[in-house]
Amino acid sequence: MRLTGAVMAHPKRMEAAVRLAGGVLDVVTDPDPAGRPSAFRTSLLAWSSIPEGATHHVLLHDDMVLSDTFFERAAAAARAMPDAALALFAFWNSRNGAAVRLGALAGARWVRGAGEYTPVAALLLPRRVAEGYVEWARGRGGTWPDDVLMGRYLRQAGVPVYVAVPSLAEHEDLASLVENDFQGLRRSPCFFADEPLSDEPLSDEAKVLGSLAAIPFFKRGVAQCAVPGGSGWRDIRCEDYLDGRGFDVGGLRARFPGRWWPLWLTAFTMGVVQENSGDPRVLDRALGTMGPGGLCHELGARELARLSDELHDVARDGLAAGLSAAPHAVERRTVAVTGPDTWLRDQITWALADRGHLASDRPDALVHVCAPEPDADPVEELRLARAAFAGFGGRKILLGSRGIAAGEAVALRLGEPYGPGMPQGGTVAEQVLRSSLNRPLRADGGAGRLVHVRDVAAAVIAALTRGSGVYDIAGPRPLSGRELAEAVAGAVRPVPIEAAPDAAAADGAAEETAVDVGRASSELGWRPEVDLDYGLHTCAQWLAYESDRQ
Repeated sequence: MRLTGAVMAHPKRMEAAVRLAGGVLDVVTDPDPAGRPSAFRTSLLAWSSIPEGATHHVLLHDDMVLSDTFFERAAAAARAMPDAALALFAFWNSRNGAAVRLGALAGARWVRGAGEYTPVAALLLPRRVAEGYVEWARGRGGTWPDDVLMGRYLRQAGVPVYVAVPSLAEHEDLASLVENDFQGLRRSPCFFADEPLSDEPLSDEAKVLGSLAAIPFFKRGVAQCAVPGGSGWRDIRCEDYLDGRGFDVGGLRARFPGRWWPLWLTAFTMGVVQENSGDPRVLDRALGTMGPGGLCHELGARELARLSDELHDVARDGLAAGLSAAPHAVERRTVAVTGPDTWLRDQITWALADRGHLASDRPDALVHVCAPEPDADPVEELRLARAAFAGFGGRKILLGSRGIAAGEAVALRLGEPYGPGMPQGGTVAEQVLRSSLNRPLRADGGAGRLVHVRDVAAAVIAALTRGSGVYDIAGPRPLSGRELAEAVAGAVRPVPIEAAPDAAAADGAAEETAVDVGRASSELGWRPEVDLDYGLHTCAQWLAYESDRQ
């Protein structure tokens, strides 16, 4: 095995790149430094310029700091896992960063990568994998960022990805040259500059946590949990994950009434997911980055530093509580889901399964999901619903865009459903895609009353035991085209917003029929909980990581 490497650099950072290379690594510079900011073209050049005879190659961004044992650990890991892609760094608020924390909890040196982008700031690839990526990625410039493209290629090529525990490199606090400063401070989930080398590095680097049942992570102030599904990983709320496993989330909330409840709950969920057999020093360093990573989108470095100790204590307390907690047996109303094969039916089915309500035999309730398309035939919807409910003696729930009557069913009339899996072509999906690809948004049209699929599933669960008649399940008010564009730019990526041809149309909300969400609140106890920022962010993550949209 022969390991080589390079630092990819912009001419503005040539001095730093040469210093990082240290006379050991090559330096590859941006071939078009005056062009639109992009790491892709430089990385493509670097991956296609691997020295003759090299079996493995590591590529570093010019704003990284390496651990003292960087090269020794990288070489040992390449020998232990010669066919894998090895991410030597991950960001502290990502799924991969959260996987690193689970690896620290388990005492592993490497953890199987999560289903998202592949961290490329410090990445080691076998030569054949790098060559395959260059061939596949050429011509894809100007689409997704290079880390998303790398993740897509490795999944399609069947190349396993492992992430270092602790990280072998750290990200410096330098201004981004590719317009990523909107993401806030970007650090490793666990890094030691002076990490000692094991007496048996080859066997030590073979300690891999290869299977993850769930990945709890704290991002944008929300306690989230990535879970594997039939079509890839899905993000759900930690509350839903724990509820589906028999934990009393309301009781947990009463146990920790503080302001950092989402952080505490994320750490608690870590303890539920993974037993503790790790190095206390490594684990504590990983816990210390969870809070700052989850708040870096809105707080600067100074404020994060001020809160660091407080957040660290919260994460410690949450993990300790999760490690000692046990679920309880819970009686649940169970459901079966029918309806046309649509994205909405899939999402509702998964959401009900997450919370333990799905049943394949003798369900208490039957949920029929109508097609969410606005041009669906209401007569055909009614016929299909009646056919589905025929002969069923339990609770009947009709979920659809019109809330048509169907015998004794509780009808939930939806606003504009959105969320992961939604088809392309609609206003929300197209705006999210444009922002993801760093393209201007259009402030035209209107989005109506958006309702996230998680809130739709919550309405179904509420209707299992309460209510009768027709209920409106929708957002509190319609959104204008400009309001939607501004929300997308804030939740996904800040891009220019182009004025609509008709300014009045851009600023006005879409017309709608009479909607009364108050009845769902008073009779079902339902109200929308997913804020627009989180909801749109889930759409963006699904588009980038799970969809095949180019």
